[in-house]
Amino acid sequence: MPDKKENRKNKWVRTGLLIGIIAFFVLVSFFRMRSEGAFEDVFHKKSGVKIERLNENQVRNLNKLCKVWGFVKYYHPKVISSSVDWDFELFRVMPKVMETKDSNEVDKILYNWINELGEVKEGSENGSKDVVMAPDIAWIKNDNYISKELSDLLVKLSKTYISERDKAYVSFGKDSIFASFKNEKPYPNMAYDDAGYKLLSLFRYWNVIEYYYPYRDGIEEDWDGVLTEFIPKFIECKDSLSYKLTAAELTTKIHDSHAYAVDKRNELRRYWGFNAAPVKFQLVEDKVVITEIAEKYAKDCKAQKGDIVLKLNDKDIFEVIREKARYKSTSNNKEIVKDLFGYLFNTSENSLTLTLERDGKEIRENIKCYSLTNMFEQAEQSHKLLEGNIGYINPGALAKGEIDKIMSEFKDTKGLIVDLRNYPSDLIMYTLGNYLMPKKVVFAKAAAANQAVPGEFDYCGDMEVGKDNPNFYKGKVILIINEYTQSQAEFTTMALRKSPNAQVIGSNSIGADGDVAVFSLPGAIETAISGIGIYNPDKSETQRVGVKPDIYVKPTIHGIKEGRDELLEKAIEIIKN
Repeated sequence: MPDKKENRKNKWVRTGLLIGIIAFFVLVSFFRMRSEGAFEDVFHKKSGVKIERLNENQVRNLNKLCKVWGFVKYYHPKVISSSVDWDFELFRVMPKVMETKDSNEVDKILYNWINELGEVKEGSENGSKDVVMAPDIAWIKNDNYISKELSDLLVKLSKTYISERDKAYVSFGKDSIFASFKNEKPYPNMAYDDAGYKLLSLFRYWNVIEYYYPYRDGIEEDWDGVLTEFIPKFIECKDSLSYKLTAAELTTKIHDSHAYAVDKRNELRRYWGFNAAPVKFQLVEDKVVITEIAEKYAKDCKAQKGDIVLKLNDKDIFEVIREKARYKSTSNNKEIVKDLFGYLFNTSENSLTLTLERDGKEIRENIKCYSLTNMFEQAEQSHKLLEGNIGYINPGALAKGEIDKIMSEFKDTKGLIVDLRNYPSDLIMYTLGNYLMPKKVVFAKAAAANQAVPGEFDYCGDMEVGKDNPNFYKGKVILIINEYTQSQAEFTTMALRKSPNAQVIGSNSIGADGDVAVFSLPGAIETAISGIGIYNPDKSETQRVGVKPDIYVKPTIHGIKEGRDELLEKAIEIIKN
């Protein structure tokens, strides 16, 4: 029989083995959590990154970190397969980068960080492509910018050529050319004084533009300079509003009227105000002019059509425009007034004061304000027959599939006016195009992201409209456009102007073509960009250029005061003559 001493010894052995087994499984679980990116419990609300004040060296280091982090995010197989949470990895490495004073030391940290992900294999690239825009990655080969060791690693990564990206931060549907950002996390509960999350927001946006914006080369800004400028701006944000306004300001740097910033908690909308003066306005003769009063509020509104706005709450109207334009992206800086609908005359109050010029006299009026929601919603005719046997189509009021019925009514008219100063409610470029064209014709070229080479955009085919139709519409076709012609309306104009009897009148469209690609930023901010490139058949630009009319016609203040539509009048005159 074993004595008590031996029993105690066996008991300690068994206890030691049990502790060892538990420790083993704890370690296994830890490393599995790490490999699966399950630092979420640690980083979900707080990144752990603290930055009180930035010096120039730290800004340079963060600039480099952003570029390397973004490059690896879109090129490394481990990140593309979602085997690692690259957002949380940013939080893990950022403090190390911040602590360094030497560029070579930063490069060592970045090299070791990436190297820990494991070996990568070079792939093969499809050589048959028509490149519109190549990746802007010359910096990975610049020995004056990064160490040779880090450069060699990034160059090798650039040759992975991975097309399967279902789990990647940017994915593509089956047989789709459209990039999807659905795998980006919105982090709605981030702490707004958290430096790591604020920089994640900047880094995410900057790299989306760097690798998945088709018009990157035409944004006008020094994009690397924008990154340097906004690093301290994001760090200096102290609360949710200042952070969201800074994110909104960042979106203006790509000069795209598709771009915006809204947040799920409506804090930005509250800042601008849910109420607005019940007016539409336009820049006419270089002045802000009231062009329309909302019908349901017209009786009580002290503003009139044709009034020139001089001041808003006693501040010069153009000073107000400059202030608010800081947060609203526009493709055409000259047409910022158009993009400020929903911003310029918004308020949290029940009224605002406008100083107006009317009939040469300056007057000051208190204007009642109402909820902007559905302010101008009213039933409109989709089409009508004008005097002189002229058909008129309002694409913004069309029911789906209504074009067939309309063209059966208008087939014998002298001419046809298609008013594209709005956003079409139905895709009519193809259905109406079939009636207006004698044969199929190319009207545009599209460019999409090369899924295997982030940052590269390639032409993906010709866009065609029409069909063989000897009985096509023979009357004159007039398309009316202006700065309110955007996106699908621009695309429609490009297609329908290919009719042999078509002319485009008005002024340049805004220049924001292609689909709207939406993605999130931390803090549940939603933002968007033009996702694919649209070009003229000769490959010339449309973005920020707009569709150009054949005949330039602009409204006048005098015409607005008289309640005339001078562009429509010109369209009728052309058809009659």
